Amino acid sequence: MSDQEHADELAQRYGEALLPVFGRPQKVLARGEGVHVWDTDGKQYLDLLAGIAVNALGHAHPALLSAITKQAETLGHVSNFFASAPQIELAEKLLELSAAPAGSGVFFANSGTEANEAAFKIARRTGRPRILALTNSFHGRTMGALAITSKEAYRTPFEPLPGGVEFIAAGDERALAEALAPGDVAAVFAEPIQGEAGVRALSHDYLRALRRLTREHGTLLILDEVQTGMGRTGHWFAHQAVEGLQPDVMTLAKGLGGGFPIGAVISYGPEVHDLLQPGQHGTTFGGNPLASAAALAVIGTILEDSLLAHVRDVGRS
Repeated sequence: MSDQEHADELAQRYGEALLPVFGRPQKVLARGEGVHVWDTDGKQYLDLLAGIAVNALGHAHPALLSAITKQAETLGHVSNFFASAPQIELAEKLLELSAAPAGSGVFFANSGTEANEAAFKIARRTGRPRILALTNSFHGRTMGALAITSKEAYRTPFEPLPGGVEFIAAGDERALAEALAPGDVAAVFAEPIQGEAGVRALSHDYLRALRRLTREHGTLLILDEVQTGMGRTGHWFAHQAVEGLQPDVMTLAKGLGGGFPIGAVISYGPEVHDLLQPGQHGTTFGGNPLASAAALAVIGTILEDSLLAHVRDVGRS
C-alpha cells in the first residue's frame, strides 16, 4: 500500500468511526517535532495552528516528555478524593503568576469549556439573576459555556440554553454602564483578546472600565484567558498588560498543559473563593498528577527559556 493509499484509508476509517462534528480532516498527522508536523505521506508542514493555541512548547519538547514520563512512572491518576504534590504545586504556582491575593484558590478542569462552566456556576452562586457577555464572544460549546457564546449558529440548535444571559456590544462603555445600572448582574464574562471573530483586542481603556464598573456594582469580572493566557501575548495573562487590572475570576486551558488536557479556574480573594461550597462542583480527572506535571513543565520552560521576553521581542518585529 502506498503512502497516499494509506492516508486515504485512514481518512475513510475516520469518517466511518467518528461523529461528523469536525467534517473531513484535512490531513492525518503522524508525528511532530518543534514547530513542524508530518502527515502519513511523510510530508512536512510548518505548524501555524499549534493545536489551536495549545502547543506552547511546540511538539515533543524534551521537558514536557520528561515530566510526563517521570510522573507516569509513579502516579498517573487518583481522583479528587485525594491530593497529589504536582496538583498542589501547580495551584500555588498559578496563584503566584496571577498575583492573586491571600484567600484565593484554584479549581482544575480538563478544558477551557469546563473551566468556563465552573466560572458560570460561580456567577450563579452570587444569587443575582443576570449574566453579561460580549458580542463576538466564544467561551465553549457545553450548555453553560454556550449560553455566554454569542454566535447564533452555535447556539440556535441547542436552545433553550441556560437563561439570564445578555449580550452587550464589546468595547461600548456606555452599554456596559447601562446594563450594570440595575445592580442585579452576577458577572460579566470577557476575553481580553477575542479569538473566534478574528483577533480583536479589547482596548485597555475598556478593560479598565470593565473593572471599575463591575466593582462599583458588586459584579464579578470573569476574564476568559483560555486562549490568551500562558504567555501568548508576552505576559503570563493578557490582562496583565493593563497595570493594576485584576479580575475576580480567570479561566485558563489550552497552552497551560502544552498539549496535555488541563484547564483551571482562579478565584481572587476569599469572597469569591467561598462561593462554590463542597459538593457543588467537581471533576474526576481535573488536576490529576499527569496533567499537573505537564503544566508545571510548561511553566518551568517558559521561565527558564525567557519565553515571555521572546514573545514580546517577536511581536515587535
